[in-house]
Amino acid sequence: MTVDVTVTEEEIGVNLSGDDMGILIGKRGQTLDSLQYLVSLVVNKGRDGYIRVKLDTENYRERRKETLETLAKNIAYKVKRTKRPVSLEPMNPYERRIIHSALQNDRYVVTRSDGEEPFRHVVIFLKREGGRRERREN
Repeated sequence: MTVDVTVTEEEIGVNLSGDDMGILIGKRGQTLDSLQYLVSLVVNKGRDGYIRVKLDTENYRERRKETLETLAKNIAYKVKRTKRPVSLEPMNPYERRIIHSALQNDRYVVTRSDGEEPFRHVVIFLKREGGRRERREN
């Protein structure tokens, strides 16, 4: 296994590469997220300031981001077509933010996070016509 570390004032980036990295990723990145959290605890223990830790392998984070953006656009299309809201599976805050960002400029749908951790999820639904007009008038 190869470990590449980059350090800036705001962030420590750790990129792992080698054979069988899938085991480090886990189901939908849960193992990778947990490892990142543990490394962050160790790095920040006893520090005055906080430094962010980003742990990645096999470019998983970027691939997952692209997958979530595609999912968001596909679900938005479904919501426009059926005029019914769609609830996505529970996601961590980072992944929910990706969904919200992917659809923030869509003229026809809006997103909202619902539920309590660890079951918090994104709901995508049609914008109400009246809501848009009210905002313009005010």
